[in-house]
Amino acid sequence: MNTLYLICGLHIFINIASTDERNFRIHFDEFVIKYKMPGLFAKMDCQLYQLNNRSYVNGEMILQRSIGDIKVQASMEFWKPSSQKKLKLYDVRVDGCSFLRSVHTNKLFNIYVKSFKKHANVDLICPLKANYSYKLQDWYLDEQDLPPFAPIGQFRTLTEYYVQNRMAIRFVTSGEILSKV
Repeated sequence: MNTLYLICGLHIFINIASTDERNFRIHFDEFVIKYKMPGLFAKMDCQLYQLNNRSYVNGEMILQRSIGDIKVQASMEFWKPSSQKKLKLYDVRVDGCSFLRSVHTNKLFNIYVKSFKKHANVDLICPLKANYSYKLQDWYLDEQDLPPFAPIGQFRTLTEYYVQNRMAIRFVTSGEILSKV
């Protein structure tokens, strides 16, 4: 009899996990550039906006010179609303050009990259070209790309890009995973 309950429970769990609808949504409170290396960017800006219970980002980057060597340091913290104890979901340092050519092993980090690629005007490959307008249009983090059981809570990411061992730019994002009502 216990085996029958286990099989029924697994069947229900699999059906719930494979559902198309997520019971949460992602809300960004902040998506900002905190630092830009002087003289590297002809243009670098991003705007966060909210529409129909979804957070969107538009961004544009024009470099003053080509860049063939990029290092990336990225981290993400998560905490539940009732607790300030922060859990580090990832903290990675990667060669940016190598990363763009291959798939990174951190699945959560890859969710962002794949999502960015859907909304960018070009496939990002090194070297990044001078005087080219790299655009991110109406980017959002699609809940369908995340695991079906994301916990409700807050998050913060810090992503730093380095060129010739000097910080070129720092992005900070923060937001919440909210229950759909």
